[in-house]
Amino acid sequence: MNNPFALFNLPVTFQVDSALLNERYLALQKSLHPDNFSAASAQEQRLAMQKSAEINDALRILKDPIARADSIIALNTGERENPEEKSNKDIGFLMQQMEWRETLENIENRKDTDELTAFTKEIDQIRHAILSELSTALGEQQWNVARAMTDKLRFIKKLQTEIERVEETLLDF
Repeated sequence: MNNPFALFNLPVTFQVDSALLNERYLALQKSLHPDNFSAASAQEQRLAMQKSAEINDALRILKDPIARADSIIALNTGERENPEEKSNKDIGFLMQQMEWRETLENIENRKDTDELTAFTKEIDQIRHAILSELSTALGEQQWNVARAMTDKLRFIKKLQTEIERVEETLLDF
């Protein structure tokens, strides 16, 4: 995937017009619909299917703020990092992660849905603050700061998945 923004003819910015993105997605997919290629050669049909898959992948990237930020960073720096291969060097945030995991474990052990609701709101507020910092860093072309923010968002996303698991467990209780 080269440039998902170019595929949808959108500016390379963190803030994406969702309505325009969806409108262009539908137009692209409509143009590549299999009915349009029923009389085409097998190669043309295959190319249309590949282009359709590329459009779906680009849409996924543009709708996900972490993937969108990673794409913006890669387009501007020429570097595509594998987040699974690097470690977070922000010791303060690593300590915060351990504290959050411990808090969630305690909530689950106590089966306290009210505390879980409050914790969920706190994490969501932190996520929104990080997204705001990320938007600013990208706008100011502070690529290392932006990478640090995407690392934090990846952890928050995993934590939110874990929160949902705990919530399901407590609600089934």
